[in-house]
Amino acid sequence: MVDPLLQGQYPVRGLYQALAISAMCVQEQPTMRPVVSDVVLALNFLASSKYDPNSPSSSSGKNPSFHRDRDDEEKRPHLVKETECEGSS
Repeated sequence: MVDPLLQGQYPVRGLYQALAISAMCVQEQPTMRPVVSDVVLALNFLASSKYDPNSPSSSSGKNPSFHRDRDDEEKRPHLVKETECEGSS
């Protein structure tokens, strides 16, 4: 799911967060999808995050494990809203 041209140089945590955002937008029930403004906010947050290739959460060909801690939860925008993504059907 990641562009092979990145050659493993991407933040694994960011990948999992982007996938989680995507999964919320394709929920079968439209009322379970986030509003598009929240999706944009979350993606902007991910895009503005610093990437340290030497960080344990970065990908370097290792088998990454997904780990969330309390600090991550406080920094990430809350996306779960019971409204439909604009333009989704």
